[in-house]
Amino acid sequence: MRVTVGAASYAGKPWEVATDISIFTRHGVERIMKFAFEAARSRAKKHITVATKSNAQRNGLVVWDEIAAAEVAAQFPDVTCDKMLVDAMTARVVLTPESLDTIVPTNLHAGILSDLASALAGSIGIAPTSNLDPTRENPSMFEPVHGSAFDIAGKDLANPIATFWTVAEMLSWLGQKGAAAELLECVESVCK
Repeated sequence: MRVTVGAASYAGKPWEVATDISIFTRHGVERIMKFAFEAARSRAKKHITVATKSNAQRNGLVVWDEIAAAEVAAQFPDVTCDKMLVDAMTARVVLTPESLDTIVPTNLHAGILSDLASALAGSIGIAPTSNLDPTRENPSMFEPVHGSAFDIAGKDLANPIATFWTVAEMLSWLGQKGAAAELLECVESVCK
C-alpha cells in the first residue's frame, strides 16, 4: 500500500531549485492506515508492518508512525502491528518474507520494497500494481509494474504474467472474486 502525492521542480530557470517535500496530512495518513488495517484484517495472518524512515525524517514520518501505531491500531485490536525502518525492512523482505503480510510504507519506500519483492519473486516483469481509492468515489487504476516495455516490443520477449495478475487484482476489486481466483490460479500454475 502506498500514498501517491507531492513534489515540485523549477528546472532551467536562473533560480533553479528542485524540491521533494513529503507532506503527510492527518486525513491522508489515517485514510491509508485504515485501508491497510482493513486489508490486513481480511487476511489470515491479520498482521501489518508499517515501514518508514522516521529516524531520519523526524516530523512527517514520526506522525506516520504515531497515527499508525497509537491511533489507528487501537481501532483494530484483532490485527497485530509492528514498525520497521525501511532500510531494515529490505533485509526482512529478503531473509524472512514469510514474517510479512500487509506492508504500509510511504510511496517512495513502497517503490523500493515492491521492486525488491518483485525481483525476489523472479522478475519485476511479473508483478501487478494498483492505485486504489478506498472510498470508491473515484476510479482506481490497475497496471503491470513493468509499464509498457517499449524496448522489447516486437521481439517475442514480453511476459504476460503481470498483465493477467493485474487483471485478477482488478476483478477482485470490482467484486468478481470467483473470476479473480480462477485467473490467479492460472497465473500460479504457470509460475510453478
